[in-house]
Amino acid sequence: MAKNPIPVLSEQPTAKSPKTKGVDKKKWAFSFRYWKQINYFGLDRTDSSWFVSLIDKLSELSKESIDGFIKDSSLRDQWRFHDINWKQRNIPIQRSELNWIDSDYLDNDEEFPLQQFQISQSLGRVVGFFDEAQTFNIVLLDPLHNIQPTKSYNYRVDYCAPLNSPYSLLLCQLDEIKKTYRCFDPACQFSNILNRIETRPLAKNVVMHFVDDMTWAEAQTYLDAGYVSDVCEIFQWGVNAVKDMSTDK
Repeated sequence: MAKNPIPVLSEQPTAKSPKTKGVDKKKWAFSFRYWKQINYFGLDRTDSSWFVSLIDKLSELSKESIDGFIKDSSLRDQWRFHDINWKQRNIPIQRSELNWIDSDYLDNDEEFPLQQFQISQSLGRVVGFFDEAQTFNIVLLDPLHNIQPTKSYNYRVDYCAPLNSPYSLLLCQLDEIKKTYRCFDPACQFSNILNRIETRPLAKNVVMHFVDDMTWAEAQTYLDAGYVSDVCEIFQWGVNAVKDMSTDK
């Protein structure tokens, strides 16, 4: 019995890659894994509007392709984007001092140069580097423009310090008290309480809530009148009120 003949194609089909429309080149993306506050690059002298400007600028850059940005000299100039000049007169830090960055990056200035771009001429700079995934790792925020002191500013740098949250600042102050306070009287209750803090598990939750001046003034009148003992009690009253509402339903 004859086998079915196999058709011979005069032209072999050519596989074509699917065309995807609207796919842009790699755009700017940011990481804060290497960000740190240090002296001269802290945020203790910044206000809330500065942070809004920072986020606005990061959002704006996130819409740009990296290749297009790098190749466009006018765009680079507009953003004051360039490598950090570590020989700049009066620069308050050197690359080697950024020792919280992984050594694979820190010790390879050629492949991973630190660069800056501006938030605005008056609001300072952002300092970081592109890693192998083309993610821009933010290392320092420079609200006072200390990273590259300029001749027009007489090469002056302005001091600023790390900004701590009220809670972390309280913990630091408490730790300092425990280190420096010495009382050898076994009946000293203050000493006993401090010693127990180190071993007693923290069974509290921390809530940070910002209120406007009018709300705080109203809360203060209740405190002054003795209706509540502290702001935590106001919070507890609120929880109980919500609980009662849910029970009624």
